[in-house]
Amino acid sequence: MKVDLILSGGAARGIAHIGVLKALEDLGIEVDVISCVSAGAIVGVFYSAGYKPDEMMGLLKEINWFTLLRPKIPGLGFISFRKAERKLRELIDFERLEDLPKRVYVCSLDIKSGETLYFSEGDLVPILLGSCALPGIFEPVAYGKYLLVDGGITDNLPVKPLIGKKNRKVGVEVNPLYFEREPTNVISILIRSFLLAVRSNVNKSKDMCDIVIEPDLRGYSYLDVGRMEEIYEIGYRSAYKIMEDYV
Repeated sequence: MKVDLILSGGAARGIAHIGVLKALEDLGIEVDVISCVSAGAIVGVFYSAGYKPDEMMGLLKEINWFTLLRPKIPGLGFISFRKAERKLRELIDFERLEDLPKRVYVCSLDIKSGETLYFSEGDLVPILLGSCALPGIFEPVAYGKYLLVDGGITDNLPVKPLIGKKNRKVGVEVNPLYFEREPTNVISILIRSFLLAVRSNVNKSKDMCDIVIEPDLRGYSYLDVGRMEEIYEIGYRSAYKIMEDYV
């Protein structure tokens, strides 16, 4: 069985996508095409580049990703992607999206024109980083005529590139609208505001999916990298329970 996969943004909660991929592999379900955004784009691109779920989890444990996010003098953002760009180019053997073994669409927003873009070709690393550039926190990524920021602002479950394709469309949404704790800093306020704002576009996208997986991540924050094993396991169990009925 083949499916096309749609992976939402969600910061640390996006680790659940890795568990979903592992569950699909264990069930013998092949992922044909991936459409993804932000944290989902990181997982989708690494998987499309040939990384297995266990290898992705290994990288998460080995690398302190926060050290790759370099603070800068505020201009268009507080954090630069320069160090992250170098690390991604080391880890991914492909320079262009169209060279990846699996077809992938990466969603970004051009902050200059307001256009939502779904890249399936082009320079892989800047497009990927642009998809993750949450406005107000990360510096936008200049790419050609575009100035890219997080595509989740306008499409946090980017199913549109897959409309009309023959495989079942499986959407994975990792952002339950549930807040256990009050925000404690400016980053948590910005992320929470962002997720509240994108809620309406996610609901519309879910209606266009054939199957929707929503791991129960209530109680896990967007910065909970220290609980990665739990988040991964929740993603795995949620996907296995739903998808075993289709094989």
